[in-house]
Amino acid sequence: MPRLAINTSVWLTLALILPGTTLPLEGHAAEAQAAKAGEHQVLRVGPNQPYALPSQAARVARDGALVEIHPGEYEADVAVWRQNDLILRGVGGRPHLRAGGRAAEGKAIWVIKGNRVTVENLEMSGTRVPSRNGAAIRAEGAHLTIRNCRLHHNEMGLLTNPSPDSVVTIEDSEIDRNTTDTEAHGRLGHNIYVHRVRLFVLRNSHVHGARTGHQVKTRARHNEIHDNDIEDGDGWGSLLLDISEGGQAVVVNNRFQKSARAANRTAIGFAGEASDRSAPDHALRVEANRFVSEGGAATFVRNHSSAPAWLKGNRLPARGVTPLRGPGQVD
Repeated sequence: MPRLAINTSVWLTLALILPGTTLPLEGHAAEAQAAKAGEHQVLRVGPNQPYALPSQAARVARDGALVEIHPGEYEADVAVWRQNDLILRGVGGRPHLRAGGRAAEGKAIWVIKGNRVTVENLEMSGTRVPSRNGAAIRAEGAHLTIRNCRLHHNEMGLLTNPSPDSVVTIEDSEIDRNTTDTEAHGRLGHNIYVHRVRLFVLRNSHVHGARTGHQVKTRARHNEIHDNDIEDGDGWGSLLLDISEGGQAVVVNNRFQKSARAANRTAIGFAGEASDRSAPDHALRVEANRFVSEGGAATFVRNHSSAPAWLKGNRLPARGVTPLRGPGQVD
């Protein structure tokens, strides 16, 4: 799929339907701000480094620290990050944090309590918790960026707490096969579950392989979903993209694939769990996406709100797919 080098046009589109939208801090500016706040504290983790494990660095980091994690497999190491303005970065290759069933605070491989944290170039897998929602990353603070990471084979990939002013950004990442045994435990595992935040941005990423749960579930008020591959793959997930409480969303230039094994034949759901489906601030724009449907008949977009959705320039199968159920316009 072609990727956009610059996402300014998507932000302009978003601004058209979301008055007051402002650009988030770009990566280098955010990093400069973090370095200044931490007085350039750099903590190096890995073989022959001052700290052998990420959890050791987590205990001594100050606000604004840069934590550089060198290549290797970090077995059964989990951590809580309480500091603000952190950059947690794999360097010289991608380190792999293999939880082996362990979890910090019974929640995740990493529980991030601080604000304005960036996680880069890491692989995280294998956590399990008694409540069956063990995540690679559990975000409890505000403003999280995940960049160039792979989160896989956990019960959840990313799980965030409600944070009404927060911006959550995932870019250039792969999040896959995070699931739990729903029949045995009665719980769903989602690859991405963003709770109530101000803005959720998912771009240039590959999300796939959840079973029974959703590939992407968001309760954010504003959503920007563009230039991603979101697919069941060989699994049998539910919705590919669940914008569950509605709000405002732009879904542009993604590839969606629905497996023949999926019982839920809808790709994108909007406002299915909204407390007020007739609220005046619901707005959905779905443009220039491609949808591949394997198996039986399918629905591309199911709009549960009373606000008309706008679908434009999407490439759908010639047969067996209903472009839109619910109010809206298809161009």
